[in-house]
Amino acid sequence: MSSEPVIRIQQLSKAYRVYNRPIDRVLESILHRSGIRESGTRFREIQALKPTDLDIYAGETIGIIGQNGSGKSTLLQIISGTLYPSTGTVEVNGRLSALLELGAGFNPNFSGRENAYLNGSIMGISRTEMDGRFEDILEFSGIGDFIDQPVKTYSSGMYVRLAFAVAIHMDPDILVVDEALSVGDVRFQNKCFRKLRELKLRGTTTLFVTHSSDLIVRHCDRAVLLEKGVVRAMGKPADVVNEYLNLLFNNEEGQVKPTSSDIEPQDYDEEGLIVERSIDGCRLRPFYNAAEYRWGDQRGQIQDYVLLINGEPAREMCRSGDRIDLLLRIIFKEDVLNPILGLTLKTSDGIAVYGANTRDRKLDVPAGRAGSELRVRYGFEISLIGGDYFISLGLADDDEQKDNLAVDRRYDLIHIQVKAEYSDFGISALNMDMSIDAGVAEERTL
Repeated sequence: MSSEPVIRIQQLSKAYRVYNRPIDRVLESILHRSGIRESGTRFREIQALKPTDLDIYAGETIGIIGQNGSGKSTLLQIISGTLYPSTGTVEVNGRLSALLELGAGFNPNFSGRENAYLNGSIMGISRTEMDGRFEDILEFSGIGDFIDQPVKTYSSGMYVRLAFAVAIHMDPDILVVDEALSVGDVRFQNKCFRKLRELKLRGTTTLFVTHSSDLIVRHCDRAVLLEKGVVRAMGKPADVVNEYLNLLFNNEEGQVKPTSSDIEPQDYDEEGLIVERSIDGCRLRPFYNAAEYRWGDQRGQIQDYVLLINGEPAREMCRSGDRIDLLLRIIFKEDVLNPILGLTLKTSDGIAVYGANTRDRKLDVPAGRAGSELRVRYGFEISLIGGDYFISLGLADDDEQKDNLAVDRRYDLIHIQVKAEYSDFGISALNMDMSIDAGVAEERTL
C-alpha cells in the first residue's frame, strides 16, 4: 500500500438549505445577487455531512456503512465531483470511475451503446480505444441486443449491468460504487465482486456503500461508519460492523462494558451451571472470548453457559463433524414480555456461517418475568473445515413498533477451534470423496 493517499479528505462538509416556501428560494437568490442582506432568514440549514477527515490509499477497498440519511451518498458524490462541498477539500490522484445512484450518468434518450461511448469520452478515452473495449463491455453486461435501445426502456437490473460494465472498463485507478449493485440479481452481484477482486490485484482503490454487513466484512480492508453526517467509527471491518449493529438495534443503550468480579463460583447444579447467579459465569468458562462485543438494555442477561462436545465438557478443540451442545442460562432483571433467542456462527473474519432464532423457527418462548430464569439448549454438528470460529448469542424483545429491541447481545462470545483431517478450503465440510482410476488412464495411453 502506498504511503501517499490517493484520496485525501480534509474538513469536508455539506449543508443544504431548506426553504420555508418555494418563493423564498427565488427571493433569496434575487437579494443575494443584489447584495442586499436581511436580518431574518428564509431557510434553515441541514448538515448532511459534518467536517470530515479521511485518507484512502492505493489498492484499498473501503466499505462505507450507515443508516439512511447518514451522509454516505453525499460523501461519495463529493469525491466523484458531482456535488460541491460547503467547506473543506478533496484531493483525488488518479482516474476515478463512479457508479452512483440509479439514473445518474446516462442520458435516458441515448442508447446503451451511445452512453458507453459518451462516458468513455468524458473519461478521456478516445473512440478508437472504446472500439477495442466495447465488446468486453457488452459481454460483461449481458444485455445483448438491448444495447442499441434507449436506456429509458431498460429495467433497473439492465441499467446497473451496463453502468457497472462501463465503469470497470474505464481502467479506473479509483472505483466508486453507491449501493447500485443491490439492484442486480445474485449471480450478477457475484460476477461484479469477482471483478472487484481482480481490479484490487491490479492496484485499483474501491469505495462502495452498502447496507450489507456481510459484504463489508468479506470484501473490505477498512470500513467507515457514518451517523448523522459524522464518522462514528473507522477501522477493521468486523469492528465497524459491530458498532453499526449496535447503532442499528440499540441506539440508546450502547455497548455493555465487561465487568470483573472477585466472586469465585462455589458450586454447580446438576447440569453444570454455576449456582451463583450474581456473577457473569460466561467469563469463567472454557473458550470464552474476552474480546466479545456486548450490548443491550440488560433487562435480561445471558449469564452462564455449558459447552459439550460429543456429550462431554469441552476442554480442547473439536473435530469437523463433532456434535456441539450448548446450554444457556438467562436471568431476567426486568420483564421481557416477548423474548427472541438466537445463535450465529461466524468465521474469524466475521462472515456468518449459520444463524437461527426462535422467532423464525416459530418456537413459543415464555415471557421473562423479573427475577426468573430461562434455560435454552442449542445442538448442531460442526460440519466445517479446520479453523477458528465464533459463536454469538442474543436475547431480544419482539416489539411491534421497533421490530426487536436488543436486551443482551453477546457477539463472538465463544471461540471454538475446529480440527480437520484435510487442509480443504472454504467454510463447509462436505466430506467429499476423491478417487482416481489409474487403470483407465493407462489403457488410454496404449
